[in-house]
Amino acid sequence: MGLSIAALAAASSIAGADVFEIEQPSLSVKLTKTQLAALLLPAPALFSGLPAVSMINDADLFVVEQAGVIKKMTKAVLLSLIGFPFLTVDQTILKQNGDVIYYNGANYVTGPTPQWRVIHTNAYTEAAVASTSTITFAGGGPTSSIYLKATDYFSVGTPVRAVIRGNGTIYGICSAVTDTLLTIAGASMQVAEPILSLSVGTKDMVKHFTLMHPATTYNLFSNTDITKQVRLYWKGASGHLCAFSASHMNTSATTVVIPYISSIAVGSTGITLAAGTATTHGAFVDNTAGTLIYDQCNITNGEMLTVRPTTVGGAADFLVMCLTFVVP
Repeated sequence: MGLSIAALAAASSIAGADVFEIEQPSLSVKLTKTQLAALLLPAPALFSGLPAVSMINDADLFVVEQAGVIKKMTKAVLLSLIGFPFLTVDQTILKQNGDVIYYNGANYVTGPTPQWRVIHTNAYTEAAVASTSTITFAGGGPTSSIYLKATDYFSVGTPVRAVIRGNGTIYGICSAVTDTLLTIAGASMQVAEPILSLSVGTKDMVKHFTLMHPATTYNLFSNTDITKQVRLYWKGASGHLCAFSASHMNTSATTVVIPYISSIAVGSTGITLAAGTATTHGAFVDNTAGTLIYDQCNITNGEMLTVRPTTVGGAADFLVMCLTFVVP
């Protein structure tokens, strides 16, 4: 007759060397503590069946298998073994492709700005240029971490690079901006053509030059280069004329002037200067947006920029012309 389990003394703990007896049909078997635990404990769940987490907390534990033994590890230990902290970035500092961040020993911060940063096509109307000098933006808050306002990327004076089908690459500067509209001072863009790429540059690309005619009657001859210092000899990387303005002294309000690069006018029209007096300059007048011709307002190494009056009239003295270039 078999021993009654009920008559056995109760055990309050289980030692590693303990043996368990199990009676099965036609035989009795014995199991170690480890074998019994394997039978009683549920099988571990597959990772694919576990709920997902979106962040890691300091108190979280990680499961590690070492030589067949399951162990746990804290976040701090895991970080010390990996050698760098988990990436935690304020997404407001990353607005477009090409933005740079680096770790300063405590946090991730913005790094040196690359020369050109490409703006995501979801931010602007990619299908067509709005006008010869404007591009439409979606506006509103970010969607899927993509910033949609023109003001998220541009401020007055920021360089712009746009690749337009039918034009090629257009360079300019932001002359005005709202959440939904970017206005560009630069070469005329082909209206209704698709925008293949739009980028924002760094303000150190913008270069300003001033040309002065230190004498009277600069408009004595029409369609002739003005002499006496009104010329710019270009050396170095190519530049792209974005805007020009001019002022003069004396009474003429009909004289029209325009820059020439290698004897070719930079645009379709010049600017008509405002009258001054014999002792004061008139107001500066800007060139009209959308009148620069994209393949005629670029200047390369060794080329000369001059200024010509295309219409003359009245007394016109001491011309001052200011020119703005983007030099990538």
